[in-house]
Amino acid sequence: MGMPDESADSHYDEGLTAGMRGELSEAVNHFREAIHLDKSFSAAYHQLGKCYARAGKHEKAVEVLREVVKNRPRQMPARIDLAHALGLAGHGDEARNQLKQVLALEPSNAKALLEFARVEFYQGEWAAALAQAQAALTQGATNFGVLYLLGRAAKLAGDSDLAGRTFAKAADLIEKTLDIDEERPEGSYLQGELAFVQEQYDKALDHYRVAEERAQMGRSYLAYGEDFTMKDVLGKQGLCYQRLGQADDARKMGDRIGAFAPSDKLGKVLRETPSTE
Repeated sequence: MGMPDESADSHYDEGLTAGMRGELSEAVNHFREAIHLDKSFSAAYHQLGKCYARAGKHEKAVEVLREVVKNRPRQMPARIDLAHALGLAGHGDEARNQLKQVLALEPSNAKALLEFARVEFYQGEWAAALAQAQAALTQGATNFGVLYLLGRAAKLAGDSDLAGRTFAKAADLIEKTLDIDEERPEGSYLQGELAFVQEQYDKALDHYRVAEERAQMGRSYLAYGEDFTMKDVLGKQGLCYQRLGQADDARKMGDRIGAFAPSDKLGKVLRETPSTE
């Protein structure tokens, strides 16, 4: 059934609302319909590309966002989002090139600096990721996303003291998030991520279990640049069980993932967890 006000703008607004709810398939449908009704609707193309990136369809996201940047070359947020999709798709050099173009015009763009850090991190360049994350922090990006990335990069670059201090600051921010809305899964999931990266697997498992209780199947969640779904929550629990030597529980998590995502790589790895006996 069509919407009462069947227009490109109304579909765009509905797409934004669906995206905020984490209903990505619905959001994609609305943005595609907005584009069908108005082929020049640049903002709808931009949001469509972001939805594809959140849904793990990275090459599709790259394809759409490339067109946005081509048609709106001075639209810096779209260029940064293209770099994000390129990084996720493994196109590190092209992602860096996009971000260099942003920073040539806006050297203090904290979002671009943080995305540069993410690209370097995806490529395994820990020292470069650390430097870019520190630059983003200097420019005022003090949210969980930059602290979490800075802490991970510092840990992998061998600076355990910096990593510990940074993770502590990130934990304080998440406590504030939980105070705002403790019924949502984002805060608990991110607490799990912090504990996991610090190899506190029992603690991480507790947080992931709480996130599972609060999350809904079929929804995507986004907080401070970190995306996750129920599949990620279950997968992280399975990895905790692996690290703790609880092979049977790890395989059970793999089975749960396989029930709704049989081709998922992590689910398959968990199902094949060898016995520790």
